[in-house]
Amino acid sequence: MTRTFLLFALVSGLSLRADDLDRTFQVGLHRVGPTFEGHFNGVQDSKPLVVDLQTDFGLQKDASKIGGSLEYQGPRFGVEFSGQEQDYRGHNFIQKDVQLNGSTFHAGATVDSTVRLKDYTFNWTIRALKWPQFWIGVDLGARVWDLEMTASAYEPLTTAYVPPVTEKVPLPIPQIGLSTGFDAFGKRIVAKGFYHILSYKGASYHHAGADVRYFPVRWLGIQVFTDTESFDVPKGSIKDDLEVRLDRQGTGFGLVLRF
Repeated sequence: MTRTFLLFALVSGLSLRADDLDRTFQVGLHRVGPTFEGHFNGVQDSKPLVVDLQTDFGLQKDASKIGGSLEYQGPRFGVEFSGQEQDYRGHNFIQKDVQLNGSTFHAGATVDSTVRLKDYTFNWTIRALKWPQFWIGVDLGARVWDLEMTASAYEPLTTAYVPPVTEKVPLPIPQIGLSTGFDAFGKRIVAKGFYHILSYKGASYHHAGADVRYFPVRWLGIQVFTDTESFDVPKGSIKDDLEVRLDRQGTGFGLVLRF
């Protein structure tokens, strides 16, 4: 009898706390080190840009800085702001000419490169269909990639040194798609999945991911998330003289304060 009463009290307490958590603000710190692949082929700002991040630069993950997020989650909609940064480095003997911001690194040169990628996300989720512990929503927003590539080269045949050259490529990407989520055990476990897709003038963008959070106490949680995204811009689409293909995927971890 006593055990039954204690169990009932515990379940009732979780239920009450879950009602209190219908509207929350969440502040998070996280770290993620995604892979980054792709190429550019064409002209950027009237200067040639021809480079493959793996074949030419031999790019590898170097450092991932701590990212942050701020969210409001309510019964009918949610709003998310987040940002993060990753650095990549490469050292490679190139097999073909590489062009960056008007400079040419000739085949046979040894190239040292650094790529810094900052990405920012704004996302507004409208929970169109809602059940007690499950919902389906529509996502609207934007994702911005701030990409900076720097490379220098030594050409052994001519003993020439090409000093560091930097190319910046901003990539604003609208976010449109679907998401779904659920919670369990009095919202101690909260999970979300999403898929965003965009197609315009032959260019396409795909972004899919999942996020799971466990709150051992009401105000502090542990976050695990994963996502993958691809950006494909053929020549003649949204940029007449530049082809872009980029792929990025990774898994991250973080801490979340909920209040």
